Amino acid sequence: MRLHTVLTPEWIEWGKQKSAENPRLEGFVAGEGGYHPKVLLLGEAPGDKEVKLGHPFQGPAGKELDRWLASLGLTREDIYITGVVSARPFSIGKTGRKRDRRPNNTEVKQWAPMFDYEMTYFRNLLMIPMGNASLQRLLGNQAKVGELHGQLIERPIQYFDESDQAFKWTDKPRKIFPLYHPSYSKRFKSMQTVVDEDSRHLKKLLEQMKNKDEV
Repeated sequence: MRLHTVLTPEWIEWGKQKSAENPRLEGFVAGEGGYHPKVLLLGEAPGDKEVKLGHPFQGPAGKELDRWLASLGLTREDIYITGVVSARPFSIGKTGRKRDRRPNNTEVKQWAPMFDYEMTYFRNLLMIPMGNASLQRLLGNQAKVGELHGQLIERPIQYFDESDQAFKWTDKPRKIFPLYHPSYSKRFKSMQTVVDEDSRHLKKLLEQMKNKDEV
């Protein structure tokens, strides 16, 4: 499988430094995918497995992602996948063990330059945020995957203006197809029908986009 990252050595060093500066983050996992991806998948942040192996979506989450991609007729070479934060956010549980957690607002802003670079690099790809963390990074905190899942949306997205230390909106809209996380229906069996229906809509959309490109 031929996968690569679009991050330059300078960006990779930047990411490792950002992780090292935050005592509540660990590791660094670069976004990766095929050389000619068809879609841009957006997650939250790497977890324990991803940090240990150095690649996004590993372990049970990775197997579920691969199964889901196969149902769409895709492989990892057909996508590029990255996260809002590229280091593992963790908390310490009562047992003293590290537990995965959602990145906080400060961390999202700290990692915004790298995320914005990747979004700009893939400015023409369909964006598929999986869950609220990545959806809200694109469309603001008022956006909810429970309301927008399974729909093709064309809107400007947020980017972080470092000079003002604030999120602003791009001039041009992007095509966005929000989804629940692929493993969501594993945790909530009652959502299986909804998740499957969203996948069918996405598969149909991808087929339409392919046919349009071939005309």
